[in-house]
Amino acid sequence: MTSSTPIRRPAPHPTQQNQQHQTPRAGRPTVHGCGHADTGSARAAVITQVRALHAALLACPDLTPGPRTNDIFSRLVALAVDPAAAREADAVLADPAVAPLLPGLRQLCADGEFELERHWARRIVAATDPAAELARFPYHQNYVDLTRLEHHAVSGLVPHRVGRVLFVGSGPLPLTSMLLAQRYGCAVDNLDREPEAVTLGAALADVAGCTGLRFDVGDVVDHHDLADYDLVYLAALAGLDPDAKLGLLSHLARTLAPGTLVLARSAHSLRGLLYPVLDPHDLPGMDTLSVVHPFTDVVNSVVVARVRGA
Repeated sequence: MTSSTPIRRPAPHPTQQNQQHQTPRAGRPTVHGCGHADTGSARAAVITQVRALHAALLACPDLTPGPRTNDIFSRLVALAVDPAAAREADAVLADPAVAPLLPGLRQLCADGEFELERHWARRIVAATDPAAELARFPYHQNYVDLTRLEHHAVSGLVPHRVGRVLFVGSGPLPLTSMLLAQRYGCAVDNLDREPEAVTLGAALADVAGCTGLRFDVGDVVDHHDLADYDLVYLAALAGLDPDAKLGLLSHLARTLAPGTLVLARSAHSLRGLLYPVLDPHDLPGMDTLSVVHPFTDVVNSVVVARVRGA
């Protein structure tokens, strides 16, 4: 994917179209929603919204920011954080009309988030006042609040200041890394598999006058010398499916020094429409120390774990 090529929505694969007719995996409870919009049930209303928003995103020729895509994603985020809709979260996410859509919906959200960050990173780098333009980023305050929450979650678990941080999946707009450096005095190494994300992230940090950051292109599974970090961030979109996420965590558990903290961004309740949900009780080679589920406009949950000794 080049910088001038928007993400195009592929046609659904036949096997994806037939997923809703497959038998649920053993051991996972099956919760059946009514699925009819005319019943008046809260569950049916939420299911209808999820399916409509998913269909609307699939119908977009690309996910670059614009009035149409911005409106769809805004409505999806609003639904994900709606306290009333959250009362039906477990049943909605397990419903046969929704569960097969989740992997594709999360991928759409990941693609849309990349496009949004890329658009704003270019805009900020080109601005005459980069700091003012950065403050206009629609989710700026969300990242400020989330990073503050994460900093306090980590600092409450260790007796020393966190110095060196690795951020896996930093993206084109590494706002968390910039906040960690500027407000909390951390030295942050940023790693992303997408070369353009690394180039834009480095350029943005430079025009913002943010020091203490380094950027590198690569996959964390190819790095085997990670013993010097105090904390490793794992972005919510690093490893979109459960197996990929567990693979990343397993690699970190093998390559980080015992006692190193890992902060993995996750999701809870209907926020699972947007991001994969991480089971804090099933982290390979790590002990979970803290789990934070915000009920504010902050979308991500925070899981903090410690790498076990040999």
